Amino acid sequence: MRFIALILAAGLMAAPGAAVAQTVTYNVNAQVRQLCGAYNTEGQVVAVDFGALADTPPAQFVQRDAGDITYRCNVAAGFTRTVRSQNNGWLTLGGQATTSANRRIRFTMQHQGADGFGYAQLTAPRVRTLVDAPGSRRYLNGQTAVIRFRAYGVRGPATTAGPVGTTVFAGNYRDTVTLTITAN
Repeated sequence: MRFIALILAAGLMAAPGAAVAQTVTYNVNAQVRQLCGAYNTEGQVVAVDFGALADTPPAQFVQRDAGDITYRCNVAAGFTRTVRSQNNGWLTLGGQATTSANRRIRFTMQHQGADGFGYAQLTAPRVRTLVDAPGSRRYLNGQTAVIRFRAYGVRGPATTAGPVGTTVFAGNYRDTVTLTITAN
């Protein structure tokens, strides 16, 4: 009898209404793809035409706007911006690499904005790492700047014999400036 009483007492303890804890765990996740780049309102390739420079003295320049550029990056470690000139800051005859003064025209670039730079000849790549400060969403939301270029004139010095000449040979002068964004 005693054994039966113990079984009944144990059954009463586990009767309905007794609290029994059970846990369910949900592992919730999502992915956000990396978006990090530079965008220009004019497109991914922007033509900058200085026109004829033969009538512009070497101490003067022709300036051209190249539109707005917006940096957008959702990488917490930021990005590295590299600005590079194919011909080291020179418009060259036919776009060919040269050190000959009579086959190249100096130009400079300006990158306005908080993380930009003043007019500079791109004799070497300009590299800068940019990261949103804690609490800032500048690059996450998109930071916009203005790009401008200046090409310097090539009119030769005045002489008493004949028309004014130029300091470079006639032809088409060009260079390619590339702005690259690499996520860190």
